[in-house]
Amino acid sequence: MNATPTPVTFRGEQAKNTLINAAIAQFGEYGLHATTRDIAALAGQNIAAITYYFGSKEELYMACAGWIADFINHNFQPHVQSAEAILSQPEPDKAQIRELIHTACSHMISLLTADETLNLSKFISREQLSPTPAYQLIHDRVIAPMHAHLTSLVGRYTGRDPFDKETILHTHALLGQVLAFRLGRETILLRTGWTTFDKASVQQISGVVLSHIDFILQGLSIERGRT
Repeated sequence: MNATPTPVTFRGEQAKNTLINAAIAQFGEYGLHATTRDIAALAGQNIAAITYYFGSKEELYMACAGWIADFINHNFQPHVQSAEAILSQPEPDKAQIRELIHTACSHMISLLTADETLNLSKFISREQLSPTPAYQLIHDRVIAPMHAHLTSLVGRYTGRDPFDKETILHTHALLGQVLAFRLGRETILLRTGWTTFDKASVQQISGVVLSHIDFILQGLSIERGRT
């Protein structure tokens, strides 16, 4: 007869979350070269807690990937559900599609200009450049479905095939309008003289990016009409 696992207490969940947050910061900065000793110290936990809750550093790394996937899913699930509702219509309204693309991208801009998500971005950026099985987990669970939904919305709006590689590339370039303000954070702060991304600067960034997205959607629609 198998023993029943001991349930994790509320205090245990707090310890796990503290370790995961510390690990995302350390892994984002140093990758798997980060030490369990430094992670535990940053979390204010005993180093043995990592073994107790996760088993190993590698398993902690995968737990961080799972946490990030859950975070992204929590923040964008409403947009995904709206996209599925729109795409299920035989003739979806183009104004609805544009509004949803704008709303989702504005939300992404707010997240990617927040200091609180910097470590998360470092973790994902490192995985993009040197992928491990952790990236595959994040990709399969949230990035691929979200990317596919956005590509379908762009395809429906512009009259293009959402499965065509060129449509996928155009959609990825559209996302680049947003990602540039995370990956090029220091450049834009120095060029604008901003010290941080406050509410006013985020609104200004959002206005510029959304106007660029409209240029892209309109341009692709016109180009499609000529073919």
